[in-house]
Amino acid sequence: MSILGSLRIFASSAVFSFRAQFGWLYPPMWLTMKLIMSLSQMAFFVFVGQFLVSTNNASTSIIAYIAIGNAVQALSWNTVFSVINITSHDKWDGTLPLLLATPAHRLPLFSGRAMMHVFDGMVSVAISFAYAVFLFGVNLGNADILALIVVVFLTALTMSGFGLLIGGFAFYFRNPLVFANIFTFILLIFCGVNFPVQSLPQPLQFISYIFPLTYGVDAARQAIAGATLSAIAPLLSQMVVVGFISIILGYSFFRSFEHIARKTGNIEAV
Repeated sequence: MSILGSLRIFASSAVFSFRAQFGWLYPPMWLTMKLIMSLSQMAFFVFVGQFLVSTNNASTSIIAYIAIGNAVQALSWNTVFSVINITSHDKWDGTLPLLLATPAHRLPLFSGRAMMHVFDGMVSVAISFAYAVFLFGVNLGNADILALIVVVFLTALTMSGFGLLIGGFAFYFRNPLVFANIFTFILLIFCGVNFPVQSLPQPLQFISYIFPLTYGVDAARQAIAGATLSAIAPLLSQMVVVGFISIILGYSFFRSFEHIARKTGNIEAV
């Protein structure tokens, strides 16, 4: 297939995937979820941080630490939950056999379906940062805005790759949304969102670095502290490598699923 043909499949898949989302989610509800979910999660953990400050004489910088971490983590609802949800809808809506019957190349088809959720996730982060600044006093005065934008974009992009990985694996199970819920909350534990990765038990710290979000949260904090794009480039490079591996593994899982489904003739139940 030509490069132009792959780009056409990629673009059309991105547009149709985002439009399909509003087949079950009304725009006002989508906007309400954007505004409320980001605020409720951030407020919960920030208030816990404020309690620690007031009772244990902890540094007030912990509040900004938590707010920034949750602002970046907000994109995981789009790039993990929504991307995994794509495979779930294909199964439950009965469109999976039609999808597998298409001659279109699978890689641009599925990566394109995740792309609109990358930009949707960036909107979630922007809303969350507005909460962090205006409600919780996070100071962006020293931030390198260009570096922060690049960090958010690459984090959303690589996390969508992670979503494709989990979605490809979840094809083997009847209800992929179970995995969406599990991994969305696992990210809160392992990715340094509310506390440093170094606070985890030593054997568990290795797990943190298989998630692109870990690198993204760290890079965002550095960019807000004033680090330039070149200064955080090594961290972003590691994140891109992890995200690329996720996409390749997710694609391999899906191709394996497709082979089994064609061999057994039992698509939805695989």
